[in-house]
Amino acid sequence: MKKVLFLFLLSIKGFAQEEPKDVIYKGFYNISFYVKSPLGQFKKAISSDFSKLNSSGISFSYLVNPRKKAGELSSILLGGEFGISGNKQNSFFLPPAQGDFFMNHRQVWTLLKFRYLPNLAIRKVVPYLDGGLGPKLYFSRMMENAGQDEVYKVYGFSATTLSYNLEMGSSIKISGQKRPFTYVDFGLGYTQSNSVKIIDRDRVGFTADYEVIDAKKSVKPQSVYFKVGITSYL
Repeated sequence: MKKVLFLFLLSIKGFAQEEPKDVIYKGFYNISFYVKSPLGQFKKAISSDFSKLNSSGISFSYLVNPRKKAGELSSILLGGEFGISGNKQNSFFLPPAQGDFFMNHRQVWTLLKFRYLPNLAIRKVVPYLDGGLGPKLYFSRMMENAGQDEVYKVYGFSATTLSYNLEMGSSIKISGQKRPFTYVDFGLGYTQSNSVKIIDRDRVGFTADYEVIDAKKSVKPQSVYFKVGITSYL
């Protein structure tokens, strides 16, 4: 009995010192590109002849195994994500009499994020479920293109609220016989934010004195998104 117990403890110690070679053990880092489409009342609120509905973006994330120091595996990986998305508005309800102006509508966020992996084995396809919660900044900037690569900000507005998302997808292995194992991710997600004020794209424009019309509305953003990314499992 003592011999069996000794071998069991020795195997646990060896696992903690030598990382498993055929499982997702340490965590991962990821870079993703995606397209978001608004839903429901949010879609109606930002629909405009002067601006596109869909927006594109990029995100970076890094998650780790919270039980790694104990030499144990975990199906839940924890970490964070930083991202930015948006689109551009080139025409306005009341355009200026002269000059070249455009408005950028952007979203910037940081999330406390988790990834659930139902199977930790290094296989060709690894399904996952992601979720996150954190602040999101909505901002718009009116810019003037003065020529010769000179661009000036003439107006800006921003507001922050709480955002959360849920995403399902799969990672497909493309390379790597040893760590890091490289996968391409395909994900479909839903994101929502608490109520926030944003620029009213149907009413923004210029006065006769070239002042930007400060037109805002309160919305509750909701969107679905499709994402393609590169993940390195560590």
